[in-house]
Amino acid sequence: MRLKVMEDQRAPKHKSAARVNTMIRYRLMFIVVSGIFFASVTTAQAQSDQKSKFDLKVVDVAGESRQVMVPLNRNIIVQTTVEVARADVIAGEIVAVQPISPKQLLLTGKSHGQTNIVLWDKSDQQYVLNVTVEIDLDRLNASFKEIDPLGDASASSLMGRIVLTGTVTSALRAERMASLAALFAPTGEQNGPGGEQPPVLNYLQIAGEQQVLLKCTIAEVSRRATRELGINGFLAGDNLRDGFAVNQIGGINPINIGAAGGASVTGAIPFLTDQNGINIGNAATASLGFPRLQMQLFLRAMVDNQLAHILAEPNLVAISGETATFLAGGEFPIPVPQGNQQVTIQFREFGVRLNFTPIVRSNQSIRLRVAPEVSELDFTTAVQIEGFVVPGLTTRATETTVELGSGQTIAIAGLLNERINGLQSQLPGVGELPVLGALFRSVSYQRSLSELVVLVTPEIVAPLEAHQPITLPTDGASDPNNFELYMLGMIEGERRVDADGEESLTLQAMMKSQPDEKHLHGPWGYAASDDFQ
Repeated sequence: MRLKVMEDQRAPKHKSAARVNTMIRYRLMFIVVSGIFFASVTTAQAQSDQKSKFDLKVVDVAGESRQVMVPLNRNIIVQTTVEVARADVIAGEIVAVQPISPKQLLLTGKSHGQTNIVLWDKSDQQYVLNVTVEIDLDRLNASFKEIDPLGDASASSLMGRIVLTGTVTSALRAERMASLAALFAPTGEQNGPGGEQPPVLNYLQIAGEQQVLLKCTIAEVSRRATRELGINGFLAGDNLRDGFAVNQIGGINPINIGAAGGASVTGAIPFLTDQNGINIGNAATASLGFPRLQMQLFLRAMVDNQLAHILAEPNLVAISGETATFLAGGEFPIPVPQGNQQVTIQFREFGVRLNFTPIVRSNQSIRLRVAPEVSELDFTTAVQIEGFVVPGLTTRATETTVELGSGQTIAIAGLLNERINGLQSQLPGVGELPVLGALFRSVSYQRSLSELVVLVTPEIVAPLEAHQPITLPTDGASDPNNFELYMLGMIEGERRVDADGEESLTLQAMMKSQPDEKHLHGPWGYAASDDFQ
């Protein structure tokens, strides 16, 4: 029992020791975890303290910068008020820096562009130079004054390009300035830096008016005289017994004369013509017959005189350097076979056409490239294509370049054409007789004479102002009343009086006026003044 008791007394002591060991382990684990936590916190705090010690200072030296312009391929000397200890160039391919003395720097422009040069003094104070390398255009601007003393054209350099601005007195001087500026442009750059724009940007303006009115006159007179005499005829019948005679020179005779078919050659040979009468064809202008002689003559006698006048006056306005086109006429179809029995239609223009390009030069002279043309349909030279009749064209055209002053007139083309055609057909021997020989010959004599002249008159004009009156060809025209129309045969009324009491001319009166009057040719504007000579 004691032992058991003793055993019973020892059991509680064993449980108490186990409980103590458990508590010790928990405390140790708590200490370890706490140490780790405090260690991490300490490390984070240390890192945070370390970051808080980092500092960044940005020094803005823009306020201390200076602008420096360096001519391309030239040197300049920069003097400073402080001694420079060091100089750095951001882009050495644009500008080169060489110290000469502590307070002097030699800058050399190598390529156009912009860069910065940073300078340090002995106390490490920084200074910035904004350097721009551009083309030196002093000589070019001096040349501009020599070319145009009255103008204010000038050249400036921008990113390696030459920019021309200002006003010049003529297009010729502007062209010379642009050509001269191209000599100062950097070589090897056909389209400027990067290839976007040309090395010379021309923004010059031309002083004065630049609109040109061209008055073109095309006048032609054509005369043609024709004289013809031809005789055909026949002589046959019983009165001549066994003989007959026929004259067919020129093909005037409209009938066929011959012996009757089946007639006996041993007796009288009858000669037959149309029993219902002899029809005179278009080739014969007259016929003469002798019934008892059984003789008839067919004559073609003609004296033909033709006279044709052509007058075209196209007027056109264009700005200097631009091309203007004028056409008054129409188009005619031309069938074009395409195979497989298919035909397409093409149209060709005809009428009065005028193309011209004016260039206003110095002293109001005008260089003019002009191409007038007058064409008309000619059915005498028509051809047939797939059953269609396609007429030909009779054309008078010229193209040339001339130079003349404003308002001056010059003949740019002229033609004098004389043609003579003579034809005589006769029977040998008999046709040479003085009087009777006319019965056995045919003569034709033609003479044609053409005179053509083309005149051009350019004029520098300006638009009409709002207060200036405009007179049109239809102004003053009125319809005829019944008395004027039926009794007097007038298709145009008398003069009409405007509201202000001034009389207006009728269209008929306008056509009788001088060709140079404004109301006939239209309101083209007024001539420009001679401000720049």
